Amino acid sequence: MNILEIKEIEAGYGARQVLFGIDLSIEKGQRVLLMGPNGSGKSTLLRVIIGILKPYRGTVYFDGKDISKLSAEKRVRMGISYLRQYKNIFPGLTVQENLILAGYYLDQQKLKEKIDWVLSIFPFLKDKLNGRAGLLSGGERQALAVSMVLMQDAELLLLDEPTAGLAPKAAEEILNSIKSAQEQLNNTILIVEHNLKLVSGWVTRVLGMVQGKIALDYTDIDMLIKNKGELEKLYFGAT
Repeated sequence: MNILEIKEIEAGYGARQVLFGIDLSIEKGQRVLLMGPNGSGKSTLLRVIIGILKPYRGTVYFDGKDISKLSAEKRVRMGISYLRQYKNIFPGLTVQENLILAGYYLDQQKLKEKIDWVLSIFPFLKDKLNGRAGLLSGGERQALAVSMVLMQDAELLLLDEPTAGLAPKAAEEILNSIKSAQEQLNNTILIVEHNLKLVSGWVTRVLGMVQGKIALDYTDIDMLIKNKGELEKLYFGAT
């Protein structure tokens, strides 16, 4: 069963169109990697799905329901969470306050349970709870940002480059934690990530975008890795 369906989505920013006739279906439980060169529309597509960018035309369905006219807040309450690439924490607040804010709609018991759970995924944050989030290292900030997304009990996680700017070891640690959380929640993930090898043993499908269109769709990840020509065309062959 499809948890997400996108039909004929066209979107952009003012007069600058970025997405052109996107049609996409994602099944429940899939772990989907979204790749493509900078400016190809990956982040724009995620913004349309979560509802912070209204498309020019087209329809978005979540779990069989048309959510095209719903606000981002209502989509979050329905079970969609979104990790922004930038400005994804509140640096002036403590780590604990960030987590509480992320679970603002939960009752006190559920809130405590969720905080305890995300701290089991990222145990090194336990000693940082009362410290300002803005003083965290890059890897710790991303861990907090992912934790805030996980607070929301989402059926669908939209992750926009969760390892961007991180050293290889920190990037691997963040991805491993995301994998651990997904195994426990058994939810669906759409992740933007440029390093295919970093997620190749985990994702179940790869989508490639070029110039606002989906140009590549693979479920055989090993075949895609071997077929270097497809990846080179995706990143360097767009004209």
